[in-house]
Amino acid sequence: MERGCFLLRVRMSWVFCMILLLVCSSVMIPSSTSAAGQFTSGTYGGKTYKLYVPDHYDGNQNYPLYVMLHGCTQDATQFATGTQMNALADEKGFLVLYPEQSSSANSNKCWNWFETSHQSRGSGEPSVIAGMVQKIQSNYSIQQEQVYVAGLSAGAAMSVIMGATYPDVFSGVGVGAGLEYKAATNSSSAFSAMSSGGPDPTLQGRAAYNAMGSHADVLPVIVFHGTSDYTVKPINGDQVISQWAVTNDLSATGSEDGWIDNVADNTESLQVPSGRSYTVSDYNGQDGKVWMKKVIVQSMGHAWSGGSSQGSYTDPQGPNASRMMWEFFNGSETTDPNAPVTIATPSGGTYQDSVSVELSASEQATTYYTTDGTVPTESSQAYSSPITITEDTTLKFFSVDSNGNAESVKTEDYIIETGVPAETTTLSSIGNEDGFVGQYTADGKGTGSVKVGDKGMYNSDTYRGILSFDTSVIKESIQSAKIRLYVKTKQGTISSLQLDIKKGTFGSSSSIEQADYASTPTQYAITSFAPPTGEYVDVELPATSLSTINLSGYTQFRLKAITTAGFDPNVIEFYGGESVGFEPKLILNGNQ
Repeated sequence: MERGCFLLRVRMSWVFCMILLLVCSSVMIPSSTSAAGQFTSGTYGGKTYKLYVPDHYDGNQNYPLYVMLHGCTQDATQFATGTQMNALADEKGFLVLYPEQSSSANSNKCWNWFETSHQSRGSGEPSVIAGMVQKIQSNYSIQQEQVYVAGLSAGAAMSVIMGATYPDVFSGVGVGAGLEYKAATNSSSAFSAMSSGGPDPTLQGRAAYNAMGSHADVLPVIVFHGTSDYTVKPINGDQVISQWAVTNDLSATGSEDGWIDNVADNTESLQVPSGRSYTVSDYNGQDGKVWMKKVIVQSMGHAWSGGSSQGSYTDPQGPNASRMMWEFFNGSETTDPNAPVTIATPSGGTYQDSVSVELSASEQATTYYTTDGTVPTESSQAYSSPITITEDTTLKFFSVDSNGNAESVKTEDYIIETGVPAETTTLSSIGNEDGFVGQYTADGKGTGSVKVGDKGMYNSDTYRGILSFDTSVIKESIQSAKIRLYVKTKQGTISSLQLDIKKGTFGSSSSIEQADYASTPTQYAITSFAPPTGEYVDVELPATSLSTINLSGYTQFRLKAITTAGFDPNVIEFYGGESVGFEPKLILNGNQ
């Protein structure tokens, strides 16, 4: 029965469904999260979420962000109460985001971790969750290098997917009774993985590394699993560690050379006072840091270890998973205060032809570096003179002083534009097909201007803008692309803008229609950008979205503004395609 609660969209008999609902409905739903901060609600990408902002939050300081993904049949409030993460956030000072799965997306409100459409960057639920994070980062003071994702059961399986698909967004992964990356690709194989484990974790480790693409990075991973978990068998906890050992090994050096492996470097046997016994295994990289940790709890079932009995699927007798995750992630991100601090001059960015980079330490020290994206060690090349970079390069470096104090590895990415620029192709948007659409019919729709923002009276996200291009005329390969928008009017305050892309049209045709407001794009929130301060703004499209441009028909874009709801409107209007000389442009390959 518990197994039925965990699996997502599967065919069940009527009797089985009724029994499942009776079991799930018997879980107590709490009314309070027992914390002093603010617990607010929001929406993004068709899903709701709750955000916990800790007591004494100060917008002048930067805070870590924890993204917590609930298990099946749960919601944000229930998961917050069970994990007690909000109270810990008050104590330690961080924000907590709880994305919520909808019953329309899955009848048991499980994250669809086993469906291929939800296992890649830029699509499905991973795209929505990453977009939620981006929204919170736009509205709150978040430490960009301390965003962590953790979950239980289906949420844990999805947290593994998030780490593999968005390693540039998340700085660590917490897995409570979860499964390895792509442990299943349909509902049938999901049952098999839960009971017997997924595919070879070495293969899945390579698959996760491939999913990282150009964003590949070593991530700290902590796993919790009970020996009496009969819903997701303990073999899955072992496979998560084995998968991430391969993924981290490849991310560190570009090859499977044992920089880190799935053999524990240290294992401790511990006991919760008047509670369960458990073992903690550490997995070290060649840099000496503990990058992976596995906590196996004796006799624990399918539950969040150490959680509150006021929530669902918790085991209060186990070690406190929430606190252990915080301690693990915090430790992996902390630099020795006595260590030197090294900076690269100039910092990463885009340069013409070449760039000469100097590495400067704050004190007398030896600086080690690599230029192939691998993690440097004290066996790497020592810096002695400026580094000349003539091609796209990921520079990683750190310094060690005479007392052996070492700083954490730092990364700078350099993009070198060389040779004659590719031929520029510029497409203007189609005047009578781009414009705006309101959230509700009463909010209107129209062409002439591309309007985004809110109408005031404490509403938000009232208007979304639509840009329509006929991209079938593109003949050359697409190496880069940007959209240029000319400002018409501005009113109030816009925090940021986000861009969705659709291969084809949002509605039934290329013309503006009500469905354009909420229709599912091919990729959600492909980029976020600040409101323009000048006449126009150029919005660079990420490389991962270029393949979405439709070479045999229309490509449409949807603009959304992030605002703070208030009495007065917050609106920005861009000129539409009918404004000759100021029409939106899609600029391909060149630097116009």
